[in-house]
Formats: sequence, C-alpha cells, structure tokens
Amino acid sequence: MTLATKRASRRAGTPGTRTARDRAYEILRRVEESGAYAAPLLDSHEAEIDDPREAALLHEMVLGVLRWQAALDHAAGKVASRSPEAMDPAVRRVLRIGAYALLFLDRVPDFAAVDSAVDLIRRVAPPSRAAFVNGVLRSLARSGRDLMPPEPTPGDVESLALAHSHPSWWVRRRVEVAGWDATVELLRANNRAAPTVLRTNLERTTPAELQARFRAEGVSTERCALVREALRVVSGPFRHTRTFREGYAWAQDEASQLVPTLLGPVLRPRVADLCAAPGIKTLQLREALPMGGTIVAADRHSGRLRRLLANLERVGATEVLPLVADMAGGRTPIRGTFDHVLVDAPCSGTGTFRRHPEIRWRLGPNDLESLSARQLRILETAETLLGPGGSLLYAVCSMEPEEGEGTVTRFLERHAGFDVVDAADRVPRAARSRVGGDGALRTDPADRMDGFFAILLRRRIRE
Repeated sequence: MTLATKRASRRAGTPGTRTARDRAYEILRRVEESGAYAAPLLDSHEAEIDDPREAALLHEMVLGVLRWQAALDHAAGKVASRSPEAMDPAVRRVLRIGAYALLFLDRVPDFAAVDSAVDLIRRVAPPSRAAFVNGVLRSLARSGRDLMPPEPTPGDVESLALAHSHPSWWVRRRVEVAGWDATVELLRANNRAAPTVLRTNLERTTPAELQARFRAEGVSTERCALVREALRVVSGPFRHTRTFREGYAWAQDEASQLVPTLLGPVLRPRVADLCAAPGIKTLQLREALPMGGTIVAADRHSGRLRRLLANLERVGATEVLPLVADMAGGRTPIRGTFDHVLVDAPCSGTGTFRRHPEIRWRLGPNDLESLSARQLRILETAETLLGPGGSLLYAVCSMEPEEGEGTVTRFLERHAGFDVVDAADRVPRAARSRVGGDGALRTDPADRMDGFFAILLRRRIRE
C-alpha cells in the first residue's frame, strides 16, 4: 500500500475499521451535500455492523444531531471564535457530532467524546483543524448543557424554535394554528425518538403469535393502543430476526396503519395505489382484497418502486401490479376504472419531523403552495380513474392545512359529485377521537405516532 493510499484509507475509513462516528459523519455529509435521506443510509450502514450497541450508537448520533442541529450550533457558537455558519462544513459536522455526545450521551465520557471528535476531524479535514475542534469541545465539556438555549417565556416564538431546534417560520405557524401549549408539546414530541411499530402480516400469523415469535428471537414488543394488528418494538434488533426476514411483519407507523382502514375491512376487486412506493400501505390493502382482486401500485420513482418490489417479494405478494408513472403529469398509462383509489400524496412531511428530522432544515414556507398544487393534480388524475360509487382516499403525512383540508376543498370545488365519508364510521373505535367534525382523520406526534391527515371521498352514482 502506497503512502497516498494509506492516507486516503485513514481519511475515509475502510469498511472493516469505520467507527460509528465515521459512519455518522458520512451519513450527515450526504444528507447535507446531496439531499439524501438519513433513514435508508442508516439501514445500509447498520446492516454492516455486527455489534448491536455500535449500530444503536450510530442511529442515535445521526438522528440526534439532525434533531438538535440548531441548538448544537448555538452551544458551539457560544464558545467558538467564529459562528457555525462561518465554519468549514467538515468542522461544523464534527462539532455537531462531538457536541451531541457531550450534551446528550451520558454513557460516553467527556474525554472520549472529545478525543473521538479530534480523531475524526483528522480523518476528514486538514490536520490544522484539530486544534480548533479540540478547544471548542473542551469548552463545551466544561460548561455542559448551560450552553444550550434556555426555555423561552410564552410568546417568544424565536426563542421557542431555537430551544427545541425547529425552524422559526414553522413554529410560528404551529402557534397560530394550535396555540402555544400544544406547540410546545408537539416540539417536545418531535425531539423524542420515534418508536418502531410493526404491522402483523395477517395472511401468515396473528398479533399474539407474532409477539411470541419475536420473543423467541430476543425481540420484545407491546400491543399498540389504536390498531390491534400493530406492535411497538420495545427492545431487540427486529430486522435481523428470521420472523421479519420471512415476511411475518413489516415496519409501519401506527398512524400509517390507520389510513387504509378508512376504506373498510373488505375491498372490491379493483384497487389503485397511485403514490405507492415503498409499498407499505399497498401491503396493508392486500389484506382486505377479495380473491381474484388486483392492486395497481404506481409511483414516479423507479428506485423507490424497487423498494416496493422488494417488500412484495419478502411477504410473497402476487396480486400487485407495479407501474412507473407520474400521476401529477395530467396523463396516465392506466386504463379502465377502479373501485378504490388511494392517493398517499407526496407532501412536506411535517408530521414526520421526529422520524425524518432533516426535513426540518430543507423545507421552506414557499414549498407548501407548490406541494398543494401537485397534490391537487394527482387527485384530479385519480378522479379520472374512479368508477361510479368508487372510494377515493386522500392522505398526507403533513400537519399543514394547505396540504390537508386546503387541497381537498380545492378539489371538491372543481369536482362535484363526491360525498365525504365520516372516518369515525371506519376507523377502530379507539381512534374515533382523532376524527374531526369534517369527517377527516388527524393524528399527532404527541400521541406517539406520525402526524397524518386522511379523508375518504365517495363518488355518487348518477341516477
């Protein structure tokens, strides 16, 4: 190995020697520089790690840094000679990783957090940066959480946003919509780790049997409150179990599991899922499909559709016809009409800030209008595919009125002949309190689930 090769290997880390911090840095770099999403990158890296403790550390560091990014920058800026915005990006990332370890990871000694960060910066940046990182983190270690933003007084939105590490424009919107106290509760929920929830594959097992199977493989679960088929993972590496690999369950948040229930327990035979990838709701729709029924699962992203195919293969699904198609384009290659159409539309994702915290720092207030316009175009495509008496289910993992009731109102203004079906008549009894007076289902991260809006429209049969 040449000297240059050795230096390159030391800077990048080889697959066998990379630490959790090396991997965390690489994921955070890709999230920041190329707009990648952390979750699939974490899945890929964690699959390469044999030690479950190291995998758990990587998971917590990446999502923790993304959740607390603004507050970590604030703390570092208090003791650094220059602002985080003026720092080299590599230095800023390493400082965030080191600061998170110092301020949030009690099981990591301060000296280890500082030394690891200094070693890391030497691998990813010129050695001259090491002294700066060492000095900032040592100062942080001395002062601790006293450097974090303080809790604000009621009414101070800018301070509230900084204290809970959310963009101020969005926090201001939430205060206007939901009030101060509810917003504080939501922000706190967004900064807690999202629980992993599994959906029982009812074609292969029951929830009780699934719990027993996981228990035998060292995975502890508990039943969820709203959906009887849902299990929340308490502990254990469920993805490595034979039970999960063989398709007895798949990962799906409890709020996401509530959405397809609006269509009822038994579907008619022709179903279209127009924004289907990665296919989680498609799998759930199969459970209610009659013998001989078919689901057309369309998505505009071929890469995401491959994930759908992998999920279908894992559970042995054969009734699903995948299709690459952009349903917002005004034309569709799909022919014929359907009894049920699901539009789980691309959206801002503000209901998933705790699960995908990088979205906080990418989204801007001007994005909501363009997203709502795209959602409306997809709904109008769905309308052309729906037969008389058919059901159109619209859902977004967003808490923004423009994407929920706003999009639906605009659609109904353009397309008469639809009635709203009250979701309270369809969802499990325990979830009825989440249905509003307009018949729509709304969930909230404060209830330990993602934030969703979902509404069911039925096309009238002309006499």
